[in-house]
Amino acid sequence: MSSENNQQSGTVYQAAHHQAVLVDRSDLGMLKITGATRLDLMNRMSTQAVKGLVGGAGAATILVTDIARIIDRLILYAGDEFVYALTSENNADPVARYLMRFVFFQDDFHMEDLSADTAVLAVYGPKVSELLAQAGFPETDFPQHHWRQAQIADGLDVTLHRTDPVAGDGYFVICPQGDKIAVQRHLMKAGLLLANEADFELLRIESGLPRIGHELTADYIPLEADLWDDVSFNKGCYIGQEIIARMESRGRLAKRLVRLDLGGPAELGDVITAAGKKVGTVTSAADGPNGPVALGYVKTSAVEHEASLTVRDAVVKKYAWD
Repeated sequence: MSSENNQQSGTVYQAAHHQAVLVDRSDLGMLKITGATRLDLMNRMSTQAVKGLVGGAGAATILVTDIARIIDRLILYAGDEFVYALTSENNADPVARYLMRFVFFQDDFHMEDLSADTAVLAVYGPKVSELLAQAGFPETDFPQHHWRQAQIADGLDVTLHRTDPVAGDGYFVICPQGDKIAVQRHLMKAGLLLANEADFELLRIESGLPRIGHELTADYIPLEADLWDDVSFNKGCYIGQEIIARMESRGRLAKRLVRLDLGGPAELGDVITAAGKKVGTVTSAADGPNGPVALGYVKTSAVEHEASLTVRDAVVKKYAWD
């Protein structure tokens, strides 16, 4: 990386931790679900209790296999007559095909893939709310995963969604794909710096946010990924419930997702060792201003005993799992 790129990346990093930054996340998928049983089916198919969602509310929920392995993490946004399902990157079609396998003849459930026509702009940082207010959003103080309609400069119709915090806080600004450039320019005029994919990946790893193909794969279950808030232990049956309930009741997970400050560079798939034995795997890695960082799954026994961990013969400086 050139010195100019390093300087730009450092500027974005500082802005993310002190102000806020803008990230184009339009590769996230968007499904629109309609029909009288739309929430009934999502409730019986995923981990969270979503049957009672009302317009303007939302929830993160997880699709899992019958052995509780992660298929995808969805964020549902309820309207009065529909629900939007935000999928992971480029995953709307597989999710739609999976869900349609479980639509029964008595279900009134219909899906439309809006991904190609939808732009998702993420805003992250500790002062996101203030900068969004400066950009003309009338309301920003609402619960995580809830959403509001808004009209900003030049009559641009958008929706604002409170989302997972990265570098302090997080929102999605969602609009038609044709309005993306205009909305992006308007947000940048309010003081938001544009971050690229590498910038976002570093911030995501630092914040412990799991991502499909990395921490969200069929190798892991939601509790191991520290997605407890996305799981209801009080609702009726859903696919994979028995295994998740058993693991929760026993209070014992084989492995857990850990954030690591590394002693040297690492890559996806690198082995994590303790006392010369494999105890985990790196699932994401990036190099930041304060050194290399990573996410990885580590055996619970090693975590609980605060074992000294090593990646590529370099001792991990510190790690955290909350």
